[in-house]
Amino acid sequence: MLKYLVFIIGLSPVAGVSQSFPVLGSGLESCESLWVERNQILNEAGACFSSPLGNAVFDNGDCVPTPPVLSETALNRLAQIGQAEAARQCAINPDRESLTVNGRYGALQFGKNGLTLGRWAGALASLDVFPRRIGRGRSCVVDGLEADGASSLALRSGPDVRYPQIGRLLSGERVFSSAECLGRWCFADEVQGGNRQIASLGWFHVKWCRP
Repeated sequence: MLKYLVFIIGLSPVAGVSQSFPVLGSGLESCESLWVERNQILNEAGACFSSPLGNAVFDNGDCVPTPPVLSETALNRLAQIGQAEAARQCAINPDRESLTVNGRYGALQFGKNGLTLGRWAGALASLDVFPRRIGRGRSCVVDGLEADGASSLALRSGPDVRYPQIGRLLSGERVFSSAECLGRWCFADEVQGGNRQIASLGWFHVKWCRP
């Protein structure tokens, strides 16, 4: 068990999201990325999933039994995705329980052994690498930022400084992690402190954090 979780300072600006339904990873569409994007649109509208793959990638905990109500933007994007899937003759097996999609810097892991998209709104737009659950949680409190002359700590879309910054941690905030660390990079899935309580954050490195 880790005695300390520590972080690296990040000074680059937080990356913004410009699209409602962005293409995954490098922007090169594949059958897998189209399947995830199509079903994430339905998931965000409250659809329930019955297949093993749908249940593994998306969480039915917040689904509604009635047909989902979709915006015109969502319907147009679904039509575009359907055309792209038909052109590629896509046939994703719904009986499987995991799916891998190429991201900007590595594989994105969906479904079994990866966190489900149902937990996070906008996960497709922000994360390049998805963490694996370990079944237990741990936490620490961010401390000592001023000693390094920084006001915040970077949260990134993947476990390396080359990944875009998608959030930040502030002094005094308690960071919770329930995922497997990759080397000295860990994943923050919740932050509490002051008036902030945020889910779906990102990857951080070790520097300053006290249990």
